[in-house]
Amino acid sequence: MTRRTGVRVALLAAGLLLAVIPFSHAAASGSTWYVGPVNCSNTGPGTPSNPFCSLSVGAARATDPGDTVQVLAGTYTGPMTFAGSGTAGAPITFAANPGALINAGSNGIVASSRSYVVINGFSVTGTTGYGISVSGGSNVTVSNNTVTSAGLPSSGQIKAGIYLSGVTSSLASGNVSHDNSDHGISVVSSSTGVVVRGNTSYHNANRYRRNAAGINVTAAGNSVVGNITHDNEDSGINVYPGGNSTLVAANVTYNNGDHGIDNYNVTGGRVVGNTVVGNCTTGINVEGTSGNYRVANNVAVDNAVFVVNPTPISPPGAYTNNCNRRHGNIGIWDSAPASTTANTNLVWLTVTGKQYYWNGTAYNTLSSLQAASGQEAAGQFADPLFADPGDWDLRLTEGSPAIDSADSGASGAQPSDVLGNPRIDDPNVPNTGTGPRPYDDRGAYEFQPGAGGGTTTTTQAPTTTSVPTTTSAPTTTVPTTTTTAPTTTTAASTTTAAPTTTSAPTTTAPPGGGNLVGNPGFETNLTGWNTSGSGSGVTLTRVAPGHSGGYAAMVRNGGSTNATMTLNDSPNWVAATSAGTYTGSVWVCADTAGAPIRVRFREYSGSTLLGTAMTEVTLTSSWQLVIVSYPPVAAGSTLDMNLYVPNASAPAGSYFYADDVSIVRS
Repeated sequence: MTRRTGVRVALLAAGLLLAVIPFSHAAASGSTWYVGPVNCSNTGPGTPSNPFCSLSVGAARATDPGDTVQVLAGTYTGPMTFAGSGTAGAPITFAANPGALINAGSNGIVASSRSYVVINGFSVTGTTGYGISVSGGSNVTVSNNTVTSAGLPSSGQIKAGIYLSGVTSSLASGNVSHDNSDHGISVVSSSTGVVVRGNTSYHNANRYRRNAAGINVTAAGNSVVGNITHDNEDSGINVYPGGNSTLVAANVTYNNGDHGIDNYNVTGGRVVGNTVVGNCTTGINVEGTSGNYRVANNVAVDNAVFVVNPTPISPPGAYTNNCNRRHGNIGIWDSAPASTTANTNLVWLTVTGKQYYWNGTAYNTLSSLQAASGQEAAGQFADPLFADPGDWDLRLTEGSPAIDSADSGASGAQPSDVLGNPRIDDPNVPNTGTGPRPYDDRGAYEFQPGAGGGTTTTTQAPTTTSVPTTTSAPTTTVPTTTTTAPTTTTAASTTTAAPTTTSAPTTTAPPGGGNLVGNPGFETNLTGWNTSGSGSGVTLTRVAPGHSGGYAAMVRNGGSTNATMTLNDSPNWVAATSAGTYTGSVWVCADTAGAPIRVRFREYSGSTLLGTAMTEVTLTSSWQLVIVSYPPVAAGSTLDMNLYVPNASAPAGSYFYADDVSIVRS
């Protein structure tokens, strides 16, 4: 693997910062309070035209279930502190419009002993404390925030970007946490049932010692799934004392200053389906008093063979990270081997080093490891054929031995990859995997036949701590609904009506230019849309009423088995990109809640995939707006937009609705 010391390409799990603006709580009798810098008054009504000036005043008003504090574009000082708790059907929400920045303050946003609260879409930087601090309570959602420069790189003043302590049944999703003085995301104390999913965490550092990880877990019974961690001072993912029974699955972790995934003095963990490359020491490390571990389906390459110093050291020479510690792509050490099982992992070295350590002994051939340990019966010592490892494009390419060879029955194996792509059978490769899907791929990326590799976003890794400012979010009005019978335009017919909406808000197109979608509301036909990418039997139909107008699109699995349901623009509304950022939005809902739906941009030059951005929300019976932004990497390329429910969540007879689609360029 050729090492490049200049600009590297980061593969971001969710593209860039992907905004998800939920409105499903609108059915509750909550109030919305606005905070903004224009024509504001802390003694005023807190309306869009006369908002409160300060975060604290707005936050203090949101005390009842269903209340929302909407923060308009502007720069504010923290903290913004929750004053009450919501309920399961009516959370209290702090939501930020694009361009809302919390700059400085003791903490950015604080939830202390609060439950059913949502923190969504904020940019937080320069706090002396945590960027986002959640302590106690349950059912807290921290989503789609960017947190940077929390704390100071000095003993006694370091702080994590996102800090979750003693919280239960909660979610941290779609966040970007970087250049903080301690861990990017930290789950500690008695936190349990916390899912850390789809985040990107990089360049976090104490700077005066090697300690800060991308994601740090020291509490039991939590999950770290589908994240990307890279260029952190210490390990990409730490599971340390207290973090028993942690699932670490489908993550990508590379170029970190210690391990890719470090498990120390913990028991009952599962490390499944991760891609771990080019870290300073052992890629996947299980050591100390750790035991009862399951290590499966991982791809680990070129770990513990390079000197890695990804973050600044202040003052220079304060410590030396020579990486001469524990070695191997995978290492099972100390007391761990007696109760650990390892199988269906792939390891590889492009330079001289040690492939695998088991119980303190190095093994550089699979046969010797199998004979001595009884492990890795289906293991591989083979080149995974990454797309471009020198630029950290760690997707698999056709012919990779990792394709269609994993154990989908391994506890913790995920039904989709780090980018949300479904597991798919490559027809060119015999299925040698096991479990209910014998075609799952090893590692975090699922090869997508015909797409030139797994779908991913490729973009330069950010190198600054500045937070971008954009224009304000859409305004809302109350729509008029209709009960007109549906008109169908496909061979399949249906009598199902879309949900009647008497209180869900509608929206204008996001700011920055006119809507590029020629048929956004499906009012007269389905021109410009099809079900390309769907499974057999999936149909596209117009139904009434819609989110704002008379009609919506309904995508339905009319077959007899599970099938991916996709609504795809065809031909692409953006046939030739220009410089700038494209923002797509769509309102979605379903009669039956619970299925994930993914909204995605994919950029192509001819048939070559250049990049993608994607976000995922859970469908509910209320309309909710999903927004995804993407800056094309090549002018003149084609931008494809689609939204889909993956195969595993789309049984026969299921369907979803979509309406008021928008694409704008800013």
